[in-house]
Amino acid sequence: MNFKQVQLENALKNIDVKIKCIILFGTNEGAIVDLQKKCAEAVCSSTQDAFNYVQLNMEDISKDGGEVYAEFCAQSLMGGRRAIIVKNADNNLAPLLKSMLPETTSENLLILSSLSLNTRSSIITWAKDREDVIICGCYEDREEDLGAVAQNMLREKGLSADVATLQLLCSRLSPDRKLSQSEIDKLAVYMGDRTNVTAEDIKAAVSDVAGANVEDLCYFVAEGFVQKACNMYERLLKEGQEPSTLIRQIAYHYAKLLQCVAQIESGKTIDEAMSSIRPPLMFYRKASFKRQMQIWNKDRLLRIMKALYDTERDCKTTNFPAEQCAAYFVLRLSDAANKLQQKK
Repeated sequence: MNFKQVQLENALKNIDVKIKCIILFGTNEGAIVDLQKKCAEAVCSSTQDAFNYVQLNMEDISKDGGEVYAEFCAQSLMGGRRAIIVKNADNNLAPLLKSMLPETTSENLLILSSLSLNTRSSIITWAKDREDVIICGCYEDREEDLGAVAQNMLREKGLSADVATLQLLCSRLSPDRKLSQSEIDKLAVYMGDRTNVTAEDIKAAVSDVAGANVEDLCYFVAEGFVQKACNMYERLLKEGQEPSTLIRQIAYHYAKLLQCVAQIESGKTIDEAMSSIRPPLMFYRKASFKRQMQIWNKDRLLRIMKALYDTERDCKTTNFPAEQCAAYFVLRLSDAANKLQQKK
């Protein structure tokens, strides 16, 4: 069964004994670590309980997976379900799971976590239609759900914040939940006995770890988020990105839009055109990309591609103010998208 993170957290409140295995995968290490702990605590009282909790590393597991089999089938001396964690799991465990899970009568819970598995991995493909296995993809916390994540982290520490303070906090947090959790932990220590977080507390205790993302820049520009595009451009420059490189990445993004628009003109649907993009769009990008295709038609895209080529050339010209040139183009392009958006 394929669960989203929220669905999994709700299921863990009363985890069904028929669930034998939970597989956590994706790019958000912090979210995986957080859910891994919650999964274990759903079946055993404490991750410090050696009788009911064990953690294995994939590199220490033999080829036949005997260590996993032995732990999964073992009974707790104190009774109750046991939680068996396998960190850095990979497809080598697939044969063991395929033979062990359908036959087992064990009520223990096997929890696999991995940053290397993806939706095309054989173990994920096998597990997604099984009723006794839950798979959960953990990806970067996007802007639309970062607020909820931050609020939950504050609540777990007994802290609260008003809307303006929460927005300031989110602007400093990272899409990687592990980094964000570290900052919230620092904030909790700084607060001491106080529970109401203020903007001054955020500025004093929380580092700005919201790492810049070139892909975010492209999407901000193409969808007309002017201020966000300019802020992201400045952040990327500070992190060492070259102006010409950023313009080239924006050009690649617009080339994808042009490819899709051309396919739609030839008779394909929007979804068919989007599915042809390689590498495939991440699920959380699809709605935004679809909106962009409605903003930019073929003629506009062709003009933009020419302008992007000229801007990249200018940025590479000796003694030319490349940073200012690229910044001006990011501003113009995102503003054009914004105005086109408003006309629709």
